[in-house]
Amino acid sequence: MKTMQQICALLGNPVEHSLSPVMHNSAFRDKGLNYTYLAFKVSRNQLKTAIEGVRALGFKGLNITIPHKVSVIPMLDELDPLSQRIGAVNTVLNINGKLKGYNTDAAGFMRALEDKGIDPSGKNTVILGAGGAAMAVAYALAEAGAAITVLNRLARLNEAVRLTGNLPSRASSPARALALNPENLAGSLETADILVNATSAGMHPNIEENLVPQGLIRPDMTVFDLVYNPLQTRLMSEAASSGARTINGLEMLVWQGALAFELWTGLAAPVGVMRSQALKALGGEPENPVRRRVPSGAAALPGSIALIGFMGSGKTTVGKILAEKTGKRLVELDKVVEINAGASIPEIFARKGETGFREIEIDSVKEIASGRNQVISCGGGTVLNKINMDRLKESAVVCYLEVSPEVIMSRMQSQDAVKPVLADPADREEVARLIRFREPFYRAYADIVVNSTGLSAEDTAGQIIERLATHARPD
Repeated sequence: MKTMQQICALLGNPVEHSLSPVMHNSAFRDKGLNYTYLAFKVSRNQLKTAIEGVRALGFKGLNITIPHKVSVIPMLDELDPLSQRIGAVNTVLNINGKLKGYNTDAAGFMRALEDKGIDPSGKNTVILGAGGAAMAVAYALAEAGAAITVLNRLARLNEAVRLTGNLPSRASSPARALALNPENLAGSLETADILVNATSAGMHPNIEENLVPQGLIRPDMTVFDLVYNPLQTRLMSEAASSGARTINGLEMLVWQGALAFELWTGLAAPVGVMRSQALKALGGEPENPVRRRVPSGAAALPGSIALIGFMGSGKTTVGKILAEKTGKRLVELDKVVEINAGASIPEIFARKGETGFREIEIDSVKEIASGRNQVISCGGGTVLNKINMDRLKESAVVCYLEVSPEVIMSRMQSQDAVKPVLADPADREEVARLIRFREPFYRAYADIVVNSTGLSAEDTAGQIIERLATHARPD
């Protein structure tokens, strides 16, 4: 018997630029769900009527975007504790006719920072804007211990004052609310570690708009623009030209969307599928200015690089360096598995055994393999399943990091991480046996082999880039 179609929707103004429909509908298809996602342009004076329509029609869930993230709250039946503390809602779940509001923006923002290896604790952070997105971002940063300055235009400075007054106090200095003018902007950015644009400046079609003069951005800053259409806003481009690290709004969009998907469906979101479809809708990866500062030939490397090898071979450490040098995005397969399972790898093994783990790993590889321009750090046993490797080899050059058993043993004994496939990680014979078993798989699937025994992670990454450039060059 066919299940009744469930409807989820985006309410906002404007919505024409939104990637949420393509992102969520691709996720629903990937999971085989009879769901559909629609976008509705709703003005401020139409919001109450729209919410009443959602109730009457029995929509499963909503995303709420500009300008309704705050004004929608009185129209809901209940708020989860986080959205209540933040004072803004971006996701709604219909629970038997009762509409409950959530905020997935805050967690989505933090995941995007974590993916780039950025810890905001103790960092001076400047946020432009004081709307619903800024409220979530500021709350997440304050919870993480960042010092916060919010700049908003003078006519709406009271919104910034309310925002900063609502933040938890974990930093050594209280949050500040200032008028967005040239003097305050220059003074705040002088000592800023992180700059977040939470306004619509630079959003399509106003792509030339930028609130921050290029001369105020320093090379040691991180600039996070929540705008994702276009991927490379003028702010992002000028920040990158100044040598700053940049993060575009697509990463936050994907992660907040994944969390909303899980609230609506109760299933782990196919994050890789959502990201790749959003990128495809935007026309691909943004130009990454980091490539202008990488070794000659690195920008011409193949779209994705998959690192395979035994545990302790340095895949993640080398992968981070490779991602930085080539401008590609680092994806750690084990982390994706944990996200999709909602549990740590040791917990997955304890509950489902290795067979259950490998099933989740297969689904996770499918997600990752659909992406582009990635450095993929694979789990040690990923090569054991031909489906995994066939999928990876379709879009990536596979590099085997060969390391001597002695070095692997030394590294494993210095790590605290639990290795579920090993009964005793300190047992040299057991480790050697497992290495001997997996070695033929690593070599069989590798496009190139780099022996990193005796090399630093930096040198290993350099050798990989040299080998990849040769590998990618036409005969």
